[in-house]
Amino acid sequence: MTPALVFILAATGLTLLVVAVLCVALWRGALAGARANRGGTPADQQDLPTQANAAVYRDQLLDLEREHALGRLSDEELQVGRDELTQRLLEDVGPVPVMPADNTGVDGMASSHETRLRKPWWLMLSVIFCVPVLSMGMYSVLGEPQALDPLAAQQGMGNEGDVTPEKLVAMATALTRRLQDEPNQVDGWVMLGRVQRALGRYGEADEALRRALALSQDDNVWIERAEVLAQKNGGNFAGEPWAIIQRVLTADPHQLNALLLAGSASYAEDNFRSALRFWERAREEVSPDSPDAPELDRAIAEARSKLGLPPALPRADSVSERDAAIQASSISGRVSLVSELAGKVAPTDTVFVYATPVTGSRMPLAIVRTTAAKLPFDFVLDDSTAMNPAAKLSDAQEVTVRVRISKSGQATQQAGDLGVSVSPVKPGSTGLNLMVRDALR
Repeated sequence: MTPALVFILAATGLTLLVVAVLCVALWRGALAGARANRGGTPADQQDLPTQANAAVYRDQLLDLEREHALGRLSDEELQVGRDELTQRLLEDVGPVPVMPADNTGVDGMASSHETRLRKPWWLMLSVIFCVPVLSMGMYSVLGEPQALDPLAAQQGMGNEGDVTPEKLVAMATALTRRLQDEPNQVDGWVMLGRVQRALGRYGEADEALRRALALSQDDNVWIERAEVLAQKNGGNFAGEPWAIIQRVLTADPHQLNALLLAGSASYAEDNFRSALRFWERAREEVSPDSPDAPELDRAIAEARSKLGLPPALPRADSVSERDAAIQASSISGRVSLVSELAGKVAPTDTVFVYATPVTGSRMPLAIVRTTAAKLPFDFVLDDSTAMNPAAKLSDAQEVTVRVRISKSGQATQQAGDLGVSVSPVKPGSTGLNLMVRDALR
């Protein structure tokens, strides 16, 4: 049983215990109220001294009636005596509660009792519903629900610093325990295989990936297993690893991971021609802006070098498209200073060249920085020089291009700064000639 499951069972048990205690208290309160409403038993209504006083008065009333029967008291004297005894009894015992007219009788009392018992049922149902729901809501806000998922918790360990062998062992242990309780988790088996592989436990990694493949046939997982098998065999792809790669490529000739691994396997066997063929096919599947493209280009260049072939020419389509897109959204030109102002500018003064929207915000969409010693200075403003990725030069229709020479080096304009501006300028403009002739106003 995992720690997360123990926590869930304990929390559920405590919640049920609290709900039970509250319901019992409400039920007992309801029964006590019902007994009070019915009038209770004589022992509930009167204490022993009160019962003794009532007996004394009953004896005195019997004496009056006996005297009346013997003729010693007239009817009027008997009535007066009864009234006096009744008054004294009321003073000693207190007033007798009177039942409302609509509640008299057995039916009335039953109706009142039933009405009073309805409220506890509603209260108990409210408690049974509200206590668990509110508890779960508070835990989701104030607690750490992710801590109940060992996989998420172990994945979060990587954010606390470098992944050490100790952390990997802890991750493998947690995943193994989880998968003992939930053996049908494909992602869990894949993750366990990767962790075991990182620990160099290739046999355990192979077993975990086989368990994942038994649940779901995924080509990428098959390729991972082929690589693990090769590592298990000391880097040798002969046998089952190559069989897996060929089976995947037969089913899908464009499977990128299979092409990459086939190239690596061929290169490891010094079969550079096959490696080049597989990697060139993989390169066709990789977009020019992919982070994998530079590394794949280097692998292709190395394979060509091993074969004595010249370096491959850049892909004309991708290069031209990329260069055309950059040129269409950039602004280029030259900044220079008139000779009359040369004496007012020190070589260490900072030169800012930037573009701002023609209207609205004055926040630069693109900016470059240099020093006066490098004037005249050829500049290019594009999205790579943006200050904020959310506000790019390529998104603007027209901008104002500004130059400012600052002695303080501060971003905000200061008195005495030199500069020039031109507006409006459309992205894609080239050959701008920005000559600084005067101070900024």
